[in-house]
Amino acid sequence: MTYAWTQRLDKDWTSVPKLRHNLWTSFEDTPETTYLTVSHGKFAVPTAEAQLFLKMRGFCTGHHSRSEVIRRSGLEADRAENILSSLEEAGVFRPAYQPFQALDAANLRETLLSACRIWSEQMAETNIAVDIMAGKGTPQTVIGWMLETYHYIRTFPEAIQVAADAADGELRETLHAYAAQERGHEAFVLRTLRGLGLDTAEVESSVPLVSTRLIDLLMREMFAETPCSALLLARIVEAAELDDEDIGAFQAAVARQYGFPDDALEPFFEHSRIDEGLGHALLAERNQHLITVGSEAALHRLVNRLHDIKHAFDLQKLEIVHYYNNVGNYVPRQFVDYFAI
Repeated sequence: MTYAWTQRLDKDWTSVPKLRHNLWTSFEDTPETTYLTVSHGKFAVPTAEAQLFLKMRGFCTGHHSRSEVIRRSGLEADRAENILSSLEEAGVFRPAYQPFQALDAANLRETLLSACRIWSEQMAETNIAVDIMAGKGTPQTVIGWMLETYHYIRTFPEAIQVAADAADGELRETLHAYAAQERGHEAFVLRTLRGLGLDTAEVESSVPLVSTRLIDLLMREMFAETPCSALLLARIVEAAELDDEDIGAFQAAVARQYGFPDDALEPFFEHSRIDEGLGHALLAERNQHLITVGSEAALHRLVNRLHDIKHAFDLQKLEIVHYYNNVGNYVPRQFVDYFAI
Protein backbone atom coordinates (compact mmCIF):
# COMPACT_ATOMS: atom_id res chain seq x y z
CA MET A 1 0.00 0.00 0.00
CA THR A 2 1.26 3.49 -0.85
CA TYR A 3 0.01 6.84 0.39
CA ALA A 4 -1.36 9.77 -1.58
CA TRP A 5 1.36 12.18 -0.42
CA THR A 6 1.60 15.29 -2.54
CA GLN A 7 3.30 18.12 -0.61
CA ARG A 8 5.85 20.09 -2.63
CA LEU A 9 9.43 19.78 -1.43
CA ASP A 10 10.95 22.79 -3.20
CA LYS A 11 9.53 25.52 -0.95
CA ASP A 12 11.49 28.09 1.03
CA TRP A 13 11.08 26.43 4.42
CA THR A 14 12.19 29.54 6.28
CA SER A 15 9.17 31.40 4.91
CA VAL A 16 6.69 28.56 5.47
CA PRO A 17 8.39 26.85 8.41
CA LYS A 18 8.94 23.13 8.29
CA LEU A 19 11.71 21.40 10.20
CA ARG A 20 14.02 18.46 9.96
CA HIS A 21 12.87 15.52 12.05
CA ASN A 22 13.42 16.76 15.59
CA LEU A 23 13.17 15.12 18.99
CA TRP A 24 12.90 17.02 22.28
CA THR A 25 13.88 15.10 25.41
CA SER A 26 14.19 16.07 29.05
CA PHE A 27 15.30 14.00 32.02
CA GLU A 28 14.18 14.00 35.65
CA ASP A 29 17.70 14.61 36.99
CA THR A 30 18.24 17.75 34.81
CA PRO A 31 14.77 19.23 34.31
CA GLU A 32 16.15 22.69 33.50
CA THR A 33 17.63 21.43 30.22
CA THR A 34 15.88 19.91 27.22
CA TYR A 35 17.87 18.16 24.51
CA LEU A 36 17.05 18.72 20.85
CA THR A 37 18.21 15.91 18.58
CA VAL A 38 18.36 16.23 14.80
CA SER A 39 20.23 14.21 12.19
CA HIS A 40 23.33 16.39 12.33
CA GLY A 41 23.65 16.75 16.08
CA LYS A 42 22.26 17.30 19.56
CA PHE A 43 21.68 20.68 21.23
CA ALA A 44 21.08 21.59 24.87
CA VAL A 45 18.20 24.07 25.13
CA PRO A 46 16.85 25.77 28.27
CA THR A 47 13.62 23.97 29.06
CA ALA A 48 11.71 27.24 29.28
CA GLU A 49 12.73 28.08 25.69
CA ALA A 50 11.94 24.57 24.51
CA GLN A 51 8.45 24.75 25.96
CA LEU A 52 7.82 28.02 24.16
CA PHE A 53 8.96 26.55 20.85
CA LEU A 54 6.75 23.49 21.31
CA LYS A 55 3.78 25.86 21.26
CA MET A 56 4.81 26.68 17.67
CA ARG A 57 6.05 23.28 16.58
CA GLY A 58 2.64 21.85 15.74
CA PHE A 59 2.06 24.61 13.18
CA CYS A 60 5.42 24.13 11.42
CA THR A 61 3.96 21.91 8.71
CA GLY A 62 5.02 23.89 5.64
CA HIS A 63 1.46 25.10 5.11
CA HIS A 64 1.61 28.31 7.16
CA SER A 65 3.67 31.45 6.76
CA ARG A 66 6.20 32.37 9.42
CA SER A 67 3.94 35.12 10.73
CA GLU A 68 0.93 32.77 10.77
CA VAL A 69 2.87 30.18 12.78
CA ILE A 70 3.74 32.84 15.33
CA ARG A 71 0.16 34.15 15.43
CA ARG A 72 -1.34 30.70 15.95
CA SER A 73 1.13 29.91 18.74
CA GLY A 74 -0.11 32.84 20.80
CA LEU A 75 3.48 33.82 21.68
CA GLU A 76 4.80 37.36 21.79
CA ALA A 77 6.02 38.06 18.24
CA ASP A 78 9.61 39.14 18.92
CA ARG A 79 10.22 36.25 21.33
CA ALA A 80 8.81 33.75 18.87
CA GLU A 81 10.85 35.17 16.00
CA ASN A 82 14.03 34.92 18.05
CA ILE A 83 13.34 31.24 18.75
CA LEU A 84 12.70 30.48 15.07
CA SER A 85 15.84 32.37 14.07
CA SER A 86 17.96 30.39 16.54
CA LEU A 87 16.62 27.14 15.12
CA GLU A 88 17.32 28.36 11.61
CA GLU A 89 20.92 29.16 12.55
CA ALA A 90 21.32 25.69 14.06
CA GLY A 91 20.22 24.07 10.80
CA VAL A 92 16.99 22.69 12.24
CA PHE A 93 14.85 23.93 9.35
CA ARG A 94 14.53 21.54 6.42
CA PRO A 95 17.37 21.86 3.92
CA ALA A 96 16.82 23.02 0.37
CA TYR A 97 15.43 20.41 -1.99
CA GLN A 98 17.82 18.47 -4.22
CA PRO A 99 16.77 16.26 -7.14
CA PHE A 100 17.21 12.56 -6.40
CA GLN A 101 19.89 12.22 -9.07
CA ALA A 102 21.96 14.93 -7.35
CA LEU A 103 22.02 13.22 -3.93
CA ASP A 104 25.43 11.90 -2.96
CA ALA A 105 25.14 8.15 -2.30
CA ALA A 106 27.47 8.14 0.71
CA ASN A 107 25.73 11.12 2.28
CA LEU A 108 22.32 9.54 1.63
CA ARG A 109 23.37 6.37 3.45
CA GLU A 110 24.80 8.29 6.38
CA THR A 111 21.64 10.39 6.65
CA LEU A 112 19.51 7.23 6.76
CA LEU A 113 21.80 5.68 9.38
CA SER A 114 21.72 8.86 11.43
CA ALA A 115 17.92 8.75 11.49
CA CYS A 116 18.02 5.10 12.54
CA ARG A 117 20.43 5.90 15.37
CA ILE A 118 18.10 8.65 16.60
CA TRP A 119 15.06 6.36 16.54
CA SER A 120 17.03 3.58 18.23
CA GLU A 121 18.03 5.95 21.02
CA GLN A 122 14.46 7.19 21.36
CA MET A 123 13.10 3.65 21.54
CA ALA A 124 15.59 2.83 24.29
CA GLU A 125 14.48 5.89 26.27
CA THR A 126 10.74 5.17 25.91
CA ASN A 127 10.85 1.36 26.08
CA ILE A 128 8.30 -0.25 28.38
CA ALA A 129 11.21 -1.84 30.26
CA VAL A 130 12.17 1.63 31.54
CA ASP A 131 8.78 2.01 33.23
CA ILE A 132 8.92 -1.53 34.56
CA MET A 133 12.36 -0.88 36.06
CA ALA A 134 11.04 2.31 37.68
CA GLY A 135 8.20 0.43 39.38
CA LYS A 136 5.53 1.98 37.17
CA GLY A 137 4.23 -1.36 35.91
CA THR A 138 2.37 -4.33 37.35
CA PRO A 139 2.97 -8.09 37.20
CA GLN A 140 0.48 -8.15 34.32
CA THR A 141 2.49 -5.52 32.47
CA VAL A 142 5.61 -7.71 32.69
CA ILE A 143 3.70 -10.74 31.44
CA GLY A 144 2.11 -8.73 28.62
CA TRP A 145 5.49 -7.34 27.58
CA MET A 146 6.93 -10.86 27.33
CA LEU A 147 3.89 -12.25 25.50
CA GLU A 148 4.06 -9.55 22.85
CA THR A 149 7.82 -9.99 22.61
CA TYR A 150 7.24 -13.71 22.03
CA HIS A 151 4.87 -13.00 19.13
CA TYR A 152 7.12 -10.33 17.66
CA ILE A 153 10.23 -12.52 17.77
CA ARG A 154 8.32 -15.51 16.40
CA THR A 155 7.22 -13.67 13.24
CA PHE A 156 10.31 -11.48 12.75
CA PRO A 157 12.38 -14.03 10.76
CA GLU A 158 9.59 -14.50 8.24
CA ALA A 159 9.33 -10.76 7.79
CA ILE A 160 13.08 -10.64 7.07
CA GLN A 161 12.55 -13.49 4.63
CA VAL A 162 10.17 -11.23 2.67
CA ALA A 163 13.09 -8.83 2.22
CA ALA A 164 15.48 -11.64 1.29
CA ASP A 165 13.10 -13.00 -1.33
CA ALA A 166 12.75 -9.53 -2.88
CA ALA A 167 16.53 -8.93 -2.97
CA ASP A 168 19.30 -10.03 -5.31
CA GLY A 169 22.96 -10.91 -5.07
CA GLU A 170 24.91 -10.11 -1.93
CA LEU A 171 21.96 -8.41 -0.23
CA ARG A 172 19.84 -11.53 -0.75
CA GLU A 173 22.55 -13.73 0.81
CA THR A 174 23.00 -11.33 3.75
CA LEU A 175 19.28 -11.24 4.48
CA HIS A 176 18.88 -15.01 4.12
CA ALA A 177 21.63 -15.42 6.73
CA TYR A 178 19.99 -12.81 8.99
CA ALA A 179 16.61 -14.58 8.81
CA ALA A 180 18.22 -17.97 9.52
CA GLN A 181 20.06 -16.59 12.56
CA GLU A 182 16.79 -15.22 13.99
CA ARG A 183 14.69 -18.35 13.56
CA GLY A 184 13.63 -20.18 16.69
CA HIS A 185 14.54 -17.38 19.10
CA GLU A 186 11.00 -17.25 20.44
CA ALA A 187 11.96 -20.35 22.44
CA PHE A 188 13.98 -18.11 24.76
CA VAL A 189 10.93 -15.96 25.44
CA LEU A 190 8.74 -19.04 25.91
CA ARG A 191 11.12 -20.20 28.63
CA THR A 192 10.85 -16.74 30.19
CA LEU A 193 7.06 -16.92 30.16
CA ARG A 194 7.14 -20.31 31.83
CA GLY A 195 9.27 -18.71 34.54
CA LEU A 196 6.58 -16.05 34.91
CA GLY A 197 3.95 -18.72 35.53
CA LEU A 198 2.46 -19.47 32.10
CA ASP A 199 2.52 -22.87 30.40
CA THR A 200 3.65 -23.73 26.89
CA ALA A 201 0.24 -24.60 25.47
CA GLU A 202 -1.43 -21.34 26.48
CA VAL A 203 1.43 -19.27 25.08
CA GLU A 204 1.66 -21.13 21.77
CA SER A 205 -2.12 -20.99 21.20
CA SER A 206 -2.37 -17.26 21.97
CA VAL A 207 -2.51 -14.40 19.50
CA PRO A 208 -0.73 -11.02 19.56
CA LEU A 209 -2.22 -7.64 20.20
CA VAL A 210 -3.25 -5.66 17.13
CA SER A 211 -0.27 -3.32 17.58
CA THR A 212 2.13 -6.27 17.45
CA ARG A 213 0.49 -7.49 14.26
CA LEU A 214 0.74 -3.96 12.90
CA ILE A 215 4.51 -3.95 13.43
CA ASP A 216 4.79 -7.19 11.46
CA LEU A 217 2.57 -5.96 8.62
CA LEU A 218 4.41 -2.63 8.34
CA MET A 219 7.76 -4.41 8.21
CA ARG A 220 6.62 -6.74 5.45
CA GLU A 221 5.19 -3.86 3.42
CA MET A 222 8.48 -1.96 3.66
CA PHE A 223 10.71 -4.97 3.06
CA ALA A 224 8.82 -6.03 -0.07
CA GLU A 225 9.47 -2.71 -1.80
CA THR A 226 12.91 -1.87 -0.38
CA PRO A 227 14.73 -5.02 0.80
CA CYS A 228 17.74 -3.12 2.18
CA SER A 229 15.37 -1.52 4.70
CA ALA A 230 15.74 -4.70 6.77
CA LEU A 231 19.34 -3.66 7.46
CA LEU A 232 18.24 -0.18 8.49
CA LEU A 233 15.47 -1.49 10.72
CA ALA A 234 17.97 -3.76 12.45
CA ARG A 235 19.87 -0.62 13.45
CA ILE A 236 16.73 0.60 15.21
CA VAL A 237 15.40 -2.52 16.92
CA GLU A 238 18.28 -4.93 17.55
CA ALA A 239 20.02 -5.28 20.91
CA ALA A 240 23.41 -3.60 21.24
CA GLU A 241 25.92 -2.82 24.00
CA LEU A 242 24.26 -4.81 26.78
CA ASP A 243 25.69 -4.30 30.25
CA ASP A 244 25.64 -7.29 32.61
CA GLU A 245 25.37 -5.05 35.67
CA ASP A 246 22.35 -3.27 34.20
CA ILE A 247 20.76 -6.60 33.33
CA GLY A 248 21.33 -7.86 36.86
CA ALA A 249 19.84 -4.71 38.36
CA PHE A 250 16.80 -4.98 36.09
CA GLN A 251 16.19 -8.63 36.99
CA ALA A 252 16.53 -7.85 40.70
CA ALA A 253 14.10 -4.93 40.39
CA VAL A 254 11.51 -7.07 38.60
CA ALA A 255 11.81 -9.78 41.25
CA ARG A 256 11.60 -7.28 44.12
CA GLN A 257 8.79 -5.11 42.76
CA TYR A 258 6.59 -7.66 41.00
CA GLY A 259 7.18 -10.90 42.90
CA PHE A 260 8.68 -13.03 40.13
CA PRO A 261 11.60 -15.46 40.60
CA ASP A 262 15.03 -13.81 40.51
CA ASP A 263 16.04 -15.59 37.30
CA ALA A 264 12.68 -15.47 35.50
CA LEU A 265 13.92 -13.08 32.79
CA GLU A 266 17.29 -14.76 32.28
CA PRO A 267 16.27 -16.64 29.07
CA PHE A 268 15.09 -13.36 27.54
CA PHE A 269 18.42 -11.70 28.24
CA GLU A 270 20.24 -14.80 27.00
CA HIS A 271 18.53 -14.20 23.67
CA SER A 272 19.52 -10.52 23.74
CA ARG A 273 23.16 -11.49 24.34
CA ILE A 274 23.06 -13.89 21.39
CA ASP A 275 21.71 -11.16 19.11
CA GLU A 276 24.36 -8.77 20.36
CA GLY A 277 27.05 -11.34 19.68
CA LEU A 278 25.77 -11.90 16.14
CA GLY A 279 26.17 -8.18 15.49
CA HIS A 280 22.69 -7.66 14.08
CA ALA A 281 22.56 -4.05 15.30
CA LEU A 282 25.60 -3.35 13.11
CA LEU A 283 24.32 -4.96 9.93
CA ALA A 284 23.58 -1.61 8.28
CA GLU A 285 26.96 -0.04 9.14
CA ARG A 286 28.82 -3.14 8.00
CA ASN A 287 26.88 -3.39 4.75
CA GLN A 288 26.41 0.24 3.78
CA HIS A 289 27.23 -0.58 0.16
CA LEU A 290 24.05 -2.67 0.04
CA ILE A 291 21.80 0.25 1.01
CA THR A 292 20.42 1.45 -2.30
CA VAL A 293 17.06 2.97 -3.22
CA GLY A 294 15.71 3.05 -6.75
CA SER A 295 13.79 6.32 -6.89
CA GLU A 296 12.98 9.50 -5.02
CA ALA A 297 9.44 8.30 -4.24
CA ALA A 298 10.79 5.01 -2.87
CA LEU A 299 13.30 6.91 -0.71
CA HIS A 300 10.60 9.06 0.87
CA ARG A 301 8.36 6.02 1.46
CA LEU A 302 11.26 4.18 3.07
CA VAL A 303 11.94 6.97 5.57
CA ASN A 304 8.26 7.39 6.40
CA ARG A 305 7.79 3.64 6.88
CA LEU A 306 10.79 3.39 9.22
CA HIS A 307 9.26 6.24 11.21
CA ASP A 308 5.85 4.54 11.20
CA ILE A 309 7.36 1.34 12.59
CA LYS A 310 9.10 3.26 15.35
CA HIS A 311 5.72 4.73 16.33
CA ALA A 312 4.06 1.33 16.05
CA PHE A 313 6.34 0.19 18.88
CA ASP A 314 5.17 3.22 20.89
CA LEU A 315 1.59 2.14 20.20
CA GLN A 316 2.42 -1.40 21.27
CA LYS A 317 3.66 -0.14 24.62
CA LEU A 318 0.39 1.72 25.22
CA GLU A 319 -1.70 -1.27 24.19
CA ILE A 320 0.26 -3.65 26.42
CA VAL A 321 -0.40 -1.44 29.43
CA HIS A 322 -4.07 -1.01 28.55
CA TYR A 323 -4.95 -4.55 27.55
CA TYR A 324 -3.05 -6.59 30.11
CA ASN A 325 -4.12 -4.42 33.04
CA ASN A 326 -7.81 -4.35 32.10
CA VAL A 327 -9.56 -6.70 34.53
CA GLY A 328 -11.40 -9.47 32.70
CA ASN A 329 -9.31 -9.48 29.53
CA TYR A 330 -8.01 -12.88 28.47
CA VAL A 331 -4.35 -13.42 29.30
CA PRO A 332 -2.89 -14.59 27.00
CA ARG A 333 -5.05 -13.08 24.28
CA GLN A 334 -7.23 -15.67 22.56
CA PHE A 335 -7.84 -16.48 18.90
CA VAL A 336 -11.49 -15.86 18.00
CA ASP A 337 -12.57 -18.77 15.85
CA TYR A 338 -15.94 -19.46 14.24
CA PHE A 339 -17.27 -21.42 17.20
CA ALA A 340 -16.38 -18.55 19.52
CA ILE A 341 -19.32 -16.66 18.03
